Amino acid sequence: MSDYKTIIESNNFIVLDKYTKEWKVSEGYQSEYDLEREFIQDLVNQGYEYLPTLNNSQAMLANVREQLQSLNNVVFLESEWQRFVEEYLDKANESII
Repeated sequence: MSDYKTIIESNNFIVLDKYTKEWKVSEGYQSEYDLEREFIQDLVNQGYEYLPTLNNSQAMLANVREQLQSLNNVVFLESEWQRFVEEYLDKANESII
């Protein structure tokens, strides 16, 4: 056991005069799928809602529209929504690549 001197302590944090992390070797390989599942579970544990149907750009845009309308208590006309998407969310000259 290490002997650390506490410099300051509160309900939210503690400051020590020194800290040495004990390194642990990973016991195994974590696949990308497992990493994503763990990340999603961490977010769910923090109160985020997981929507497995949000798996393509159209579904994501539909969800953004629904959330913006709900948060701002408005309803977009189709023409307003298309303009908003084209100007701010899905510009023609911008892409993932």
